[in-house]
Amino acid sequence: MSKSIPSSGANAVKLILKNKEACKCYLKNQETTGTVTTYSLDMFYEDHTGTFTIRVDENGLKTASLNITGLKKVITLENDGNLPKLCKYVLENLNQ
Repeated sequence: MSKSIPSSGANAVKLILKNKEACKCYLKNQETTGTVTTYSLDMFYEDHTGTFTIRVDENGLKTASLNITGLKKVITLENDGNLPKLCKYVLENLNQ
């Protein structure tokens, strides 16, 4: 059983990374404009749901935001240093 995310959102991405098998992401939309590709995903973890948006270009990750229902904040690259690891994991496992 994986650990639930606190409502403050503290260490949310760290918890998800430690329990990857409990995290499921499903691609809703993929759009490419010029060299930038935006992935819009539905995210499910334990009893939490949310949306995950990842933007990449030829140089790598540009922006990312994870909005989990019930948390007091939206998780972004600016406020969670573990988010790039989760983005990499999600993008590598999209078609599995």
